[in-house]
Amino acid sequence: MQNDPPLLIMADIPQTFCLTSLTLSDQASEIIRLTPSQHQNCDRLDAMIGGMTFILTRHSAENIHQDFPMADLEFIFYEPSEKKLSGIAISHGEHIASAKHSGTVNRALLQLAKHVGQAIEAASIIWRPAQLQIGFDYFIGATDHYISGGPFPVLAQIAISETTEGLFQTSGLSYFSEQEIRISAPPGYAPNEVVKRLVRIAHDIATNGKIDTKIETEGFVQGEKLSIIPHTDHEFVDVAIVADEPRPLH
Repeated sequence: MQNDPPLLIMADIPQTFCLTSLTLSDQASEIIRLTPSQHQNCDRLDAMIGGMTFILTRHSAENIHQDFPMADLEFIFYEPSEKKLSGIAISHGEHIASAKHSGTVNRALLQLAKHVGQAIEAASIIWRPAQLQIGFDYFIGATDHYISGGPFPVLAQIAISETTEGLFQTSGLSYFSEQEIRISAPPGYAPNEVVKRLVRIAHDIATNGKIDTKIETEGFVQGEKLSIIPHTDHEFVDVAIVADEPRPLH
Protein backbone atom coordinates (compact mmCIF):
# COMPACT_ATOMS: atom_id res chain seq x y z
CA MET A 1 0.00 0.00 0.00
CA GLN A 2 1.38 3.42 -0.95
CA ASN A 3 2.16 5.85 1.85
CA ASP A 4 0.77 9.38 1.90
CA PRO A 5 3.23 11.53 -0.12
CA PRO A 6 4.89 14.23 2.01
CA LEU A 7 6.28 16.12 -0.98
CA LEU A 8 4.91 17.41 -4.29
CA ILE A 9 7.01 18.79 -7.14
CA MET A 10 4.93 21.37 -9.02
CA ALA A 11 5.62 22.14 -12.69
CA ASP A 12 4.02 22.98 -16.00
CA ILE A 13 3.96 19.40 -17.27
CA PRO A 14 2.33 18.60 -20.64
CA GLN A 15 -0.87 16.62 -20.30
CA THR A 16 0.58 13.93 -22.54
CA PHE A 17 3.68 13.47 -20.37
CA CYS A 18 4.23 9.92 -19.17
CA LEU A 19 6.22 9.51 -15.96
CA THR A 20 8.02 6.47 -17.33
CA SER A 21 9.65 8.79 -19.90
CA LEU A 22 11.22 10.95 -17.18
CA THR A 23 14.87 11.64 -18.07
CA LEU A 24 17.31 12.67 -15.35
CA SER A 25 20.63 14.42 -15.85
CA ASP A 26 23.77 12.33 -16.21
CA GLN A 27 24.82 13.36 -12.69
CA ALA A 28 21.47 12.33 -11.22
CA SER A 29 21.43 9.06 -13.15
CA GLU A 30 24.63 8.02 -11.38
CA ILE A 31 22.86 7.97 -8.00
CA ILE A 32 19.20 7.40 -8.89
CA ARG A 33 17.74 4.33 -10.60
CA LEU A 34 14.28 4.67 -12.08
CA THR A 35 12.23 1.56 -12.81
CA PRO A 36 8.66 1.15 -14.06
CA SER A 37 6.22 0.29 -11.31
CA GLN A 38 5.14 -3.32 -10.97
CA HIS A 39 1.62 -1.94 -11.47
CA GLN A 40 2.59 -1.05 -15.07
CA ASN A 41 1.10 2.40 -14.67
CA CYS A 42 2.25 5.24 -16.93
CA ASP A 43 1.80 7.67 -14.05
CA ARG A 44 3.83 5.74 -11.47
CA LEU A 45 7.55 5.07 -11.19
CA ASP A 46 9.85 3.56 -8.58
CA ALA A 47 13.04 5.46 -7.77
CA MET A 48 15.96 4.03 -5.82
CA ILE A 49 18.56 6.28 -4.25
CA GLY A 50 21.10 5.24 -1.65
CA GLY A 51 19.50 1.80 -1.41
CA MET A 52 16.12 3.34 -0.54
CA THR A 53 13.03 3.07 -2.73
CA PHE A 54 10.61 5.94 -3.22
CA ILE A 55 7.45 6.01 -5.32
CA LEU A 56 6.81 8.77 -7.87
CA THR A 57 3.26 9.45 -9.04
CA ARG A 58 2.09 12.04 -11.55
CA HIS A 59 -1.03 14.10 -10.84
CA SER A 60 -2.63 16.24 -13.54
CA ALA A 61 -3.42 19.90 -13.06
CA GLU A 62 -7.10 19.00 -13.09
CA ASN A 63 -6.82 16.40 -10.34
CA ILE A 64 -4.02 17.51 -8.05
CA HIS A 65 -6.16 19.90 -6.02
CA GLN A 66 -8.68 17.11 -5.50
CA ASP A 67 -5.96 14.64 -4.55
CA PHE A 68 -4.17 16.98 -2.13
CA PRO A 69 -5.80 19.81 -0.11
CA MET A 70 -3.99 23.10 -0.78
CA ALA A 71 -6.24 25.74 0.74
CA ASP A 72 -3.97 26.74 3.63
CA LEU A 73 -0.53 26.75 2.04
CA GLU A 74 2.10 29.22 3.22
CA PHE A 75 4.20 30.55 0.35
CA ILE A 76 7.98 30.79 0.80
CA PHE A 77 9.77 32.72 -1.95
CA TYR A 78 7.01 31.72 -4.34
CA GLU A 79 4.22 33.60 -6.09
CA PRO A 80 1.28 31.32 -6.99
CA SER A 81 0.88 30.84 -10.72
CA GLU A 82 -2.36 31.77 -12.43
CA LYS A 83 -1.88 28.70 -14.58
CA LYS A 84 -2.76 25.41 -12.95
CA LEU A 85 0.32 23.28 -12.49
CA SER A 86 0.66 19.52 -12.50
CA GLY A 87 2.62 17.69 -9.85
CA ILE A 88 4.83 14.70 -9.19
CA ALA A 89 4.34 13.28 -5.72
CA ILE A 90 7.06 11.41 -3.86
CA SER A 91 6.16 8.86 -1.20
CA HIS A 92 8.26 6.39 0.76
CA GLY A 93 8.58 2.76 -0.21
CA GLU A 94 7.21 0.32 2.34
CA HIS A 95 10.62 -0.65 3.72
CA ILE A 96 11.50 2.92 4.73
CA ALA A 97 8.08 4.35 5.64
CA SER A 98 8.62 3.81 9.36
CA ALA A 99 11.98 5.62 9.17
CA LYS A 100 10.73 8.74 7.39
CA HIS A 101 11.92 10.89 10.30
CA SER A 102 15.55 9.79 10.04
CA GLY A 103 18.15 12.11 8.56
CA THR A 104 19.30 9.48 6.07
CA VAL A 105 15.83 8.96 4.61
CA ASN A 106 14.96 12.66 4.67
CA ARG A 107 18.17 13.61 2.85
CA ALA A 108 17.50 10.98 0.19
CA LEU A 109 13.94 12.25 -0.28
CA LEU A 110 15.06 15.86 -0.71
CA GLN A 111 17.90 14.88 -3.03
CA LEU A 112 15.50 12.90 -5.20
CA ALA A 113 13.09 15.86 -5.27
CA LYS A 114 15.91 18.16 -6.32
CA HIS A 115 16.95 16.03 -9.30
CA VAL A 116 13.41 15.21 -10.44
CA GLY A 117 12.49 18.88 -10.09
CA GLN A 118 15.43 19.94 -12.22
CA ALA A 119 14.45 17.38 -14.87
CA ILE A 120 10.94 18.82 -15.23
CA GLU A 121 11.89 22.49 -14.64
CA ALA A 122 9.90 22.67 -11.41
CA ALA A 123 8.33 25.91 -10.25
CA SER A 124 7.93 24.96 -6.61
CA ILE A 125 7.95 22.25 -3.98
CA ILE A 126 5.03 21.62 -1.65
CA TRP A 127 6.14 20.19 1.70
CA ARG A 128 2.82 18.84 2.95
CA PRO A 129 3.62 18.12 6.64
CA ALA A 130 4.07 21.88 7.19
CA GLN A 131 1.78 23.05 4.34
CA LEU A 132 4.62 25.04 2.76
CA GLN A 133 4.88 25.87 -0.93
CA ILE A 134 8.48 26.82 -1.62
CA GLY A 135 10.00 28.35 -4.73
CA PHE A 136 12.16 25.69 -6.35
CA ASP A 137 15.34 27.78 -6.45
CA TYR A 138 14.99 28.59 -2.76
CA PHE A 139 14.29 24.94 -2.00
CA ILE A 140 17.58 23.91 -3.62
CA GLY A 141 19.49 26.62 -1.78
CA ALA A 142 17.89 25.72 1.55
CA THR A 143 18.45 21.98 1.30
CA ASP A 144 21.72 21.50 -0.63
CA HIS A 145 23.92 21.93 2.46
CA TYR A 146 21.74 19.52 4.42
CA ILE A 147 21.83 16.92 1.64
CA SER A 148 25.62 17.11 1.82
CA GLY A 149 25.58 16.43 5.57
CA GLY A 150 24.85 19.90 6.93
CA PRO A 151 22.27 21.01 9.51
CA PHE A 152 18.57 20.24 9.25
CA PRO A 153 16.78 22.80 6.97
CA VAL A 154 14.22 24.06 9.48
CA LEU A 155 12.82 26.88 7.37
CA ALA A 156 12.22 24.57 4.37
CA GLN A 157 10.45 21.80 6.29
CA ILE A 158 8.87 23.37 9.38
CA ALA A 159 6.37 26.24 9.44
CA ILE A 160 6.48 28.86 12.20
CA SER A 161 3.49 31.01 13.10
CA GLU A 162 2.35 33.37 15.84
CA THR A 163 -0.68 32.50 17.95
CA THR A 164 -3.37 34.92 19.08
CA GLU A 165 -1.74 34.83 22.54
CA GLY A 166 1.54 36.12 21.11
CA LEU A 167 3.37 32.80 21.27
CA PHE A 168 5.33 31.34 18.37
CA GLN A 169 4.77 27.72 17.42
CA THR A 170 5.90 25.15 14.91
CA SER A 171 3.87 23.10 12.45
CA GLY A 172 5.31 20.07 10.71
CA LEU A 173 7.97 19.28 13.32
CA SER A 174 5.77 16.37 14.44
CA TYR A 175 6.51 14.66 11.10
CA PHE A 176 10.03 14.11 12.41
CA SER A 177 9.52 13.91 16.18
CA GLU A 178 5.78 13.52 16.90
CA GLN A 179 6.02 16.81 18.80
CA GLU A 180 5.48 20.52 18.14
CA ILE A 181 6.91 23.51 20.03
CA ARG A 182 5.32 26.61 21.54
CA ILE A 183 7.67 29.29 22.83
CA SER A 184 7.13 32.39 24.95
CA ALA A 185 9.46 35.23 25.89
CA PRO A 186 9.53 38.10 28.40
CA PRO A 187 8.28 41.53 27.29
CA GLY A 188 10.79 43.37 25.14
CA TYR A 189 12.04 40.39 23.13
CA ALA A 190 11.74 41.18 19.43
CA PRO A 191 9.78 38.56 17.46
CA ASN A 192 12.79 37.73 15.28
CA GLU A 193 14.85 37.02 18.43
CA VAL A 194 12.21 34.59 19.66
CA VAL A 195 12.03 32.89 16.26
CA LYS A 196 15.84 32.48 16.16
CA ARG A 197 15.65 30.50 19.39
CA LEU A 198 12.66 28.51 18.18
CA VAL A 199 14.55 27.51 15.03
CA ARG A 200 17.48 26.21 17.08
CA ILE A 201 15.24 24.22 19.39
CA ALA A 202 13.28 22.82 16.42
CA HIS A 203 16.53 21.77 14.79
CA ASP A 204 17.56 19.92 17.96
CA ILE A 205 14.23 18.11 18.30
CA ALA A 206 14.04 17.22 14.59
CA THR A 207 17.57 15.79 14.81
CA ASN A 208 17.55 14.15 18.24
CA GLY A 209 13.89 13.37 18.94
CA LYS A 210 11.15 14.75 21.13
CA ILE A 211 11.55 16.00 24.69
CA ASP A 212 9.67 13.87 27.22
CA THR A 213 10.85 15.32 30.56
CA LYS A 214 10.80 18.77 32.13
CA ILE A 215 14.10 20.61 31.66
CA GLU A 216 15.54 23.79 33.15
CA THR A 217 18.67 24.74 31.22
CA GLU A 218 20.93 27.61 30.22
CA GLY A 219 19.69 29.62 27.27
CA PHE A 220 21.51 30.54 24.10
CA VAL A 221 23.20 33.64 25.58
CA GLN A 222 24.64 34.48 28.97
CA GLY A 223 22.06 35.41 31.58
CA GLU A 224 19.22 33.61 29.81
CA LYS A 225 17.53 30.38 30.84
CA LEU A 226 15.03 28.08 29.17
CA SER A 227 12.16 26.33 30.92
CA ILE A 228 11.06 23.37 28.80
CA ILE A 229 7.90 21.52 29.77
CA PRO A 230 6.34 18.78 27.58
CA HIS A 231 2.59 18.23 27.68
CA THR A 232 1.34 15.02 29.23
CA ASP A 233 0.70 13.50 25.78
CA HIS A 234 4.07 14.87 24.54
CA GLU A 235 2.42 16.25 21.40
CA PHE A 236 3.52 19.75 22.38
CA VAL A 237 6.42 21.08 24.40
CA ASP A 238 6.19 24.55 25.93
CA VAL A 239 9.42 26.55 26.04
CA ALA A 240 9.68 29.72 28.11
CA ILE A 241 12.62 32.09 27.74
CA VAL A 242 13.55 33.43 31.18
CA ALA A 243 15.69 36.58 31.40
CA ASP A 244 15.79 39.93 33.20
CA GLU A 245 16.11 41.82 29.91
CA PRO A 246 16.13 41.05 26.19
CA ARG A 247 19.40 39.55 25.00
CA PRO A 248 20.25 39.44 21.28
CA LEU A 249 21.28 36.13 19.77
CA HIS A 250 24.09 36.40 17.21
